[in-house]
Amino acid sequence: MRTTVELNEVVYKRIVDEYGKRNISKTINELLFRYFFKKKKDMFGVDPWLKKVSRKDLRDEYDRNI
Repeated sequence: MRTTVELNEVVYKRIVDEYGKRNISKTINELLFRYFFKKKKDMFGVDPWLKKVSRKDLRDEYDRNI
């Protein structure tokens, strides 16, 4: 789909400097795709005490010394 987008001069210059004039559309598409379709985070890592741990450390009731 073709459309016209007006870019800020600073943004345009940065894109042209890093990616070149021929890759402006491709770069804008990639950036917008990352922004709109970024993977949602789960609740792990939100708080320091909510961290994923390995299950190797878990014990069954048979492993207990009672």
